[in-house]
Amino acid sequence: MENSILDLADLAALLGRSPETIKKDIKRNRLAVPPRLHIPGTRLLRWRRVDVEAWLASYVESRPVTEESK
Repeated sequence: MENSILDLADLAALLGRSPETIKKDIKRNRLAVPPRLHIPGTRLLRWRRVDVEAWLASYVESRPVTEESK
């Protein structure tokens, strides 16, 4: 589902990190986690899958094409 909502456990599984590490990074290093979905009136930690995928794609490093890799 393209517009699915991820909770902390879902995000942790997707990123291969522990939920505790993600919670710490939200406080100490916001660039280390995807942008969060803020639901007014709650303290829920939620992310939209499309935002997480876009965040991950923004960190993909491209390698230059060389003659050896062709």
